[in-house]
Amino acid sequence: MPPLEEYLEQADKLAQDVVNAWASNKAAGKVPSPEFDALFEKACSYRTAREIADNRREFNVLNEQDAANEKATRQAFAEPCKAFYEKHRGQVLTQQ
Repeated sequence: MPPLEEYLEQADKLAQDVVNAWASNKAAGKVPSPEFDALFEKACSYRTAREIADNRREFNVLNEQDAANEKATRQAFAEPCKAFYEKHRGQVLTQQ
């Protein structure tokens, strides 16, 4: 099982995978589990914080609070993401 650091490094890809799987499930009429819905919410929070930080980086106005928020939401997403993937190892996300 990969260490948490790998989940942190791959947070952008993993968040996109979660969003895609959630959308696929909804489009197919499947109701995601509460566990997966919670992971989806954390993925969205991380993506929003990342987008804000990236936009401010682009204009060289990133402040400590935005950088800390990005880091905290990445951590808050990576931890349950790791737990989810380990629990459902071998299953495809769209099977939730």
